Amino acid sequence: MQEKAVQPARPVLLDIDGLTVTYASSRGPVTAVNNLSTKVHAGEFVSVLGPSGCGKSTLLGVVSGLLRPTAGQAKLEGSAITGPRADVGVVFQRPTLLPWLTVLENVLVPVRTMRLPVKQYTERAEALIEMVGLTRFRNHYPNELSGGMQQRVGIVRALVHDPKLLLMDEPFAALDAMTREKMSLELQRIWTEAKKTVLFITHSIPEAVFLSDRIVVMSSSPGRIVEDIACDIARPRTLDTMEQPGFTAACNRLRRLFDKIEAAAH
Repeated sequence: MQEKAVQPARPVLLDIDGLTVTYASSRGPVTAVNNLSTKVHAGEFVSVLGPSGCGKSTLLGVVSGLLRPTAGQAKLEGSAITGPRADVGVVFQRPTLLPWLTVLENVLVPVRTMRLPVKQYTERAEALIEMVGLTRFRNHYPNELSGGMQQRVGIVRALVHDPKLLLMDEPFAALDAMTREKMSLELQRIWTEAKKTVLFITHSIPEAVFLSDRIVVMSSSPGRIVEDIACDIARPRTLDTMEQPGFTAACNRLRRLFDKIEAAAH
């Protein structure tokens, strides 16, 4: 991992500039994110790491259009994000699939919500379901799927309307360790095939190192960026990658950085 992120020669897709979010509380105003700026280039996989309560989910809320900033702004392809947008897909910590709908019907929920032509997008939905290896489960219901399979449906649902940006809020946090590793491999493959730009929120240092082109590290609350690190480990990455000296060194460097962040907060 390099000391400073080297920006690829690709256009900026997401531009976050001077972002500040302050909430009202019974104890007075609370600033969750303070003067945060970063850019995400088209096709990049960028992870956001930080201690609990540092504002990672607040950042994602602004980029998804669900939260309005107090100051600063987030732009997607130069257009200010002021509300939910069709060109942004979101994958949550839990897939929140509708239990009365099949896999295919759950994937098509955004299509119906956005009033897109269902017949046209059904073919894309089927192709995405095949891409994640769930074709034979297309007519199954959520309670007939494992946790990892449900999360794959959640990812496909976020991709079905072909968004430019995919936001992922700790999508594997609820999974067991073995399934989580498998899902990291699966997500790397999906990202490679779908060629999407990803902003990935996580608490896991190994997960961030394994998946990312860049890792943005946030301070304790109020959240600001303290490091922007390029992850130059060769792709495609496999489970054997986790045993390589470069991977271990990257994880150890981030752990030392987190020790400093925690020490500064106390």
